[in-house]
Amino acid sequence: MSIRPLGLALIIGASFLAGTMVPAAGTQSSATPKPSDAVKYVEVSYMKVDPAKTTEYLKVEQDLWKPLHQELVKKGQVKSWTLYGVQFPSGTDEKYDFVTVNAFTQFGQLENPYADFDQVLPKIHPDMKVEDFLSRTESSRRLVRSEIWAVIDHAE
Repeated sequence: MSIRPLGLALIIGASFLAGTMVPAAGTQSSATPKPSDAVKYVEVSYMKVDPAKTTEYLKVEQDLWKPLHQELVKKGQVKSWTLYGVQFPSGTDEKYDFVTVNAFTQFGQLENPYADFDQVLPKIHPDMKVEDFLSRTESSRRLVRSEIWAVIDHAE
């Protein structure tokens, strides 16, 4: 028995439709963020790192900044923080090697997300002075630029 082209097309079409007919209630996630919790703004900072300092830069981001941002997330001052490394293209002519992204749910959070930096730093790094924290940061990389992006549309 052979299936004719029209029959094959009908089988494929019916299979596709059957696969897309999922009850709407089954597609709702209980973890769907409320509109007030949705990310509305991101601060994107582009970093250029001397290849000889890549290990130091990653230590600064992961050991110093990540715990700081985790505390800011707990306090509701920042929605999230992410560190990205550029994979392609690469080379000495590239303007940046890493990008950090701070996500915010309200414009007001952008005004000064580090307002209580002096109080948070001793909590997460009790033996570190503000000057040392900033000095290690500045010596590990060069901030190429920072941008604020507003979410225009979104799908999940």
